[in-house]
Amino acid sequence: MVKNNKHKKQQYLAPTIAVFDIVENNYLLAASPNARPGGDGKPAGNITIEQPRYDDGGDSDNLEG
Repeated sequence: MVKNNKHKKQQYLAPTIAVFDIVENNYLLAASPNARPGGDGKPAGNITIEQPRYDDGGDSDNLEG
């Protein structure tokens, strides 16, 4: 059994680009804002780190694969 594969040259599709002009009062961030742990209040707030709590969800914690 012989297969005849005929390849036909296809027409070239030129890439296209679209540019949209958006007038907006907001600006995109060029960089991340400075982190302010505890806030900027007077006096500044404080940050506490709590120990993780053990959470037993019963059978819904079991993974099966």
